[in-house]
Amino acid sequence: IFFKNDIVNISFDYLSSKNKNFYYTIDHYDYNWRKSNLFKNEFIQGYDDIRISNYERSFNTLQKFVNYSFKFPNNNFKIKLSGNYLVTVKDNKGDEVFSRKVLIIDKYNLANIKVTRPKVNNIIETHQNLKVTFNCFNCIYNSQSEYKLVVYKNNNLFDFKIINKPTFKTSKTLIYDNILFQAGDEYLNFDTKNILSSSNEIRRIESDTIYKTILYDDVERSIYSYKKDKNGIFLTNSDNINNSSESDYTLVNFSFLKKNDSDANIHIVGSFNNYNINEDSKLKKISNNFYKIKLLLKQGYYDYKYVVEEKGVINNVSNFWETENNYSAILYEKNKSDRYFKIIGFGEKSSYKIVN
Repeated sequence: IFFKNDIVNISFDYLSSKNKNFYYTIDHYDYNWRKSNLFKNEFIQGYDDIRISNYERSFNTLQKFVNYSFKFPNNNFKIKLSGNYLVTVKDNKGDEVFSRKVLIIDKYNLANIKVTRPKVNNIIETHQNLKVTFNCFNCIYNSQSEYKLVVYKNNNLFDFKIINKPTFKTSKTLIYDNILFQAGDEYLNFDTKNILSSSNEIRRIESDTIYKTILYDDVERSIYSYKKDKNGIFLTNSDNINNSSESDYTLVNFSFLKKNDSDANIHIVGSFNNYNINEDSKLKKISNNFYKIKLLLKQGYYDYKYVVEEKGVINNVSNFWETENNYSAILYEKNKSDRYFKIIGFGEKSSYKIVN
């Protein structure tokens, strides 16, 4: 989530010793991540489908790679409208390599967000309830506009709730209540800034054709305990001068012990893999309740957690109402004469001091 005057930096590595041509495009989407009907010149000034010309090869690393980066706004284009955008990187054949969601916010009303425990007894220990209030001018009399509220959890643009109508509407306020989220648990983390150093999270390091980092076993928790995290983010970082080209890769070994045996699919997610649920994120079942996975990751700090996938439904392994989460509320408006949903409201709130 960025503001209109922010610089958006995008960086990625191509795991090869030879460089390759990559291009990037940007498209406008609505509040529910459906592509809008706007023409390109309506939401950007300039042009996209631009070759990425800024790159550098890795230096003094076991894993060879080429680091690419670009930013916007730039000399080729700048964004004109608030809303949801999808940035797509393609190869020289026009095939998608990856894409990332970006929200651009311009002028907005500040949201008042209150996080409490739910009012329903059967989920009072596992969920968190949000009440979001926006000030507006004569909104009770405004029948020309359609409003949509979207709430994101921990900046995960795949974990959100859409509320189509306010719970209450007065002449000056829009009030949305009873917005429920699974509370989850605090993220687990490790840091490979010093790639040869063990820690409370790292059991040992091995060096072969590439580095290997073996973490201590993660265990499903039954009781909540506060552990400071960064709500899912990752930061590539090292003790080297140039993090982009001199930070190496390590094969990180994760292991997870579940309390009870089940046939559910266990996945590992975080911002580092864009919270994607697929075969690359799926842990392999070693025994009745013991799971493992190996991931090739660049040096740095990583938040991660385990989730359960059953019949397409994703649930947290553990849920504790006390968990510290960060919520972002985005209010969209579309007037009858408009061709897109613009962002008119924004607010953030941590559940660190959740109201009982």
